[in-house]
Amino acid sequence: MKTRHQVIPRTLCLIRNGRKILLSEFSKEKQNMQGFYNAPGGHIELSEGIIECAEREIFEETGLKPDITVLKDVLNVTNFFGENVMMFITLSHTNETKVIESIEGKLHWVDINKLSEVNIFEDIEIIINKINKLDKNEIFTAKSEFNGKGKLLKMDFE
Repeated sequence: MKTRHQVIPRTLCLIRNGRKILLSEFSKEKQNMQGFYNAPGGHIELSEGIIECAEREIFEETGLKPDITVLKDVLNVTNFFGENVMMFITLSHTNETKVIESIEGKLHWVDINKLSEVNIFEDIEIIINKINKLDKNEIFTAKSEFNGKGKLLKMDFE
């Protein structure tokens, strides 16, 4: 019999403005992840909804209040810097480009066609490209496995 495991529920909030996506370049406070680019997001609080959490995290980390936020992906992440995470990936749209700075890191609007030019986690670029091919109301599920240090070992779509 397999041993049960626990996961940490988190959101990853993809925020679009036209062909650009908002990414945070992690600061030294993020230790092992310093210098990597990632989308805003964070832990889902007790009794908090997924979209509610995404919009809270977006506002806290960027100062933005998106026009619309929808769920696009549920990703089961194994061994990401030693943590197992159930990631709820949302997509938001905004016409605003002015953002606040936070302790999380420096924010950058990155052209979707130039994601490979920044130090982004491998799975994030794959997910963004997958979401860009989805129909408006379509979502997907996937699972990814890391080596414990941020290196993607495999990613499978269901």
